[in-house]
Amino acid sequence: MATYDFTPVNGGDNAVGTLETTGALSMFLISLDSASDGTDDAPVDLRAVDALHGSLYDLILRELQPHMAHAINDGTGVMSVVVDSHSNTAASIKARLVALSGIGTDTTVEAAASFAVTA
Repeated sequence: MATYDFTPVNGGDNAVGTLETTGALSMFLISLDSASDGTDDAPVDLRAVDALHGSLYDLILRELQPHMAHAINDGTGVMSVVVDSHSNTAASIKARLVALSGIGTDTTVEAAASFAVTA
């Protein structure tokens, strides 16, 4: 992720197609998997106990403390987070997630290359 160049004296080195930020933020795409067998074929359905205190989604948000988060409303186990870049990497997020009950090592965490906002 590039740092947004907002000072005209630097020439404005911003490039289309680059994820830019003015803060210490990182974005990650997470695919939650309940297995640890290397097959990546057991997505976690976060809707199972959705909107309940102590649900897996609730526990994930408490663990990661994201500035923003979004989980797709389906059974794929895909979610996105915006977190502080000083204390989070893909590896550190994965390690924290795998420590939660119900999330296996087949879970993937990737740094975001872009983002989209929909209404």
